[in-house]
Amino acid sequence: MTVSSTLDEIVTLQGLHSSLDTPAMKARGQLVRETLKAELSEWRIPIATAFGRYGDDLEVKGSDGTGLKALVPWARLYSRRMSPAPTKGWYLVYLFHPDAAGVSLCLSHGSTTPEDGNFKGISRADAAELVSWAQSVLKNEFGPEENVLNGIKLGKQRLAAAYERTTVFSKFYAANSIPDDEDLVADICQFANALAKLYRAQDAGVVPGSAGAEVVEVLQLAEDMAAPFQQPLRGQGWGLDGPERRAVELRAMKVAEDWLTREGFNFTDVSASDSCDFRARRDGSDWIIEVKGTTGGPKSILVTRNEVALHRASHPLNALLVVHGIKLGKNGAATGGSLLAISPWLLDDNRLEATSYEYRLS
Repeated sequence: MTVSSTLDEIVTLQGLHSSLDTPAMKARGQLVRETLKAELSEWRIPIATAFGRYGDDLEVKGSDGTGLKALVPWARLYSRRMSPAPTKGWYLVYLFHPDAAGVSLCLSHGSTTPEDGNFKGISRADAAELVSWAQSVLKNEFGPEENVLNGIKLGKQRLAAAYERTTVFSKFYAANSIPDDEDLVADICQFANALAKLYRAQDAGVVPGSAGAEVVEVLQLAEDMAAPFQQPLRGQGWGLDGPERRAVELRAMKVAEDWLTREGFNFTDVSASDSCDFRARRDGSDWIIEVKGTTGGPKSILVTRNEVALHRASHPLNALLVVHGIKLGKNGAATGGSLLAISPWLLDDNRLEATSYEYRLS
């Protein structure tokens, strides 16, 4: 089976929901708790990459209810240290719609608290504050063409309403129209990039009510710049190793080479020794080419002081090539990617943010 077919089968079984442990509910539970987890684990490399430093303790867990069978079963992807329980912290979660219309991938927060052996939804005020904060951190994270919704609609059942209140974004897949695994994993990775931003904001001490989106972004980037070699450890088989990170870089360089060839350049790869990636020549003029590769979207890039200085001096004979949406397969091979080519590249001071400082001790 595949992730896609498993999701579709669970959605079908939603139409046979019973609170009792019927054969249909037994089958649904097996799929939610075990089959889906195993299939998502096959894609551990790209998913852990998207989680960044939080991929070292990333886990998948599904639930179809404790005791009585839940109307809304779920399967979540999360960092153990950032979301130690379904009632705590932020995570990604597949929520299966009660009417069997489909399943939604969601970025959500724990929506319930245990009380007298049952679960009670958190207050509307607390939920609203959490969602408002997350929306401010993730402002403009998803474009309108990506079919990502604000919140989710699941119905009037009590726990379904609780899930609605603490879901920031969702993407709906209709029954019998669920995409293939590569597209599903690409969506997970996109949502995971957003989730990692929330995690980094929390680690930086930014909590609901304490800062706007601009401050959060600077804090996150500063943290990354101050610890550039902090990478996820290989824990539970989810971590990304050096060769796999290198695969993303090499894929970006290959896409860039194809573009340079189409554009009529003669070029040399100088990425190992220079402050740019390619030195190129066309029509008697020398060009500077910068290449950036990412599994996420083309939101922002990090550039060094030397890169900024070189491209300012070289304009208009320069280009920035950003290869985004690169996919890592089960074997760590990097494929795909869309190219954003900015040529010539005129650096706009208004788009540059100081994300780190050098502090001299003497």
